Amino acid sequence: MEVFDQLAEQYQGEHSHNPFQNALVERIGGLLPAGSAVLDLGCGTGVPTAKVLTGSGHRVVGVDISEGMLRLAREQVPAAEFVHADFAELPADFGRFEAVTAFFSLLMLSKERIEKTLDKIAGWLKPGGHLGIGMVNFDADSMPVEFLGVPVKVSGYLQDDLAAVLEAHGFTVVSIETVEFTPAAGPAESQIFALARRND
Repeated sequence: MEVFDQLAEQYQGEHSHNPFQNALVERIGGLLPAGSAVLDLGCGTGVPTAKVLTGSGHRVVGVDISEGMLRLAREQVPAAEFVHADFAELPADFGRFEAVTAFFSLLMLSKERIEKTLDKIAGWLKPGGHLGIGMVNFDADSMPVEFLGVPVKVSGYLQDDLAAVLEAHGFTVVSIETVEFTPAAGPAESQIFALARRND
């Protein structure tokens, strides 16, 4: 997506040091057996998710539609594998993973496509595998907004609604919380972080 090609470095500067995301990534890394395969959807610049997980000895496959983001990701996290693709269009047989992460990438889809992607994620995960999600805390479906000065369309859920959607698509919610994070240039954002497990 050209928007994120243009914003790669700015996005990293403002959003790569989110302590709530870092904490959830580290938690997921600690739950997995050594050398586990992790799929990072909308991996961006590879920081922090791919960097933290490869540093913990896991094998990370990052997928992003933005070549600008992937250029930085390959430079910063050479231990990971990065794929240029629209993650919502990946095939059902893309692979099998112990964990899948999607931090602020699902919100770029319509709610219909989010739910279809959750079904694919359930298929990519091994039984009992973990899903880590970061979302913005608001109720909207493809709503036009301005992100870092660029117009985009985003979707979101309130916390209880997100939990219900995860449960409806084959997951058990392990933890979910709503937090306030302020990027370097502000303003504050209400965000949801969820950890779910694929039902056996």
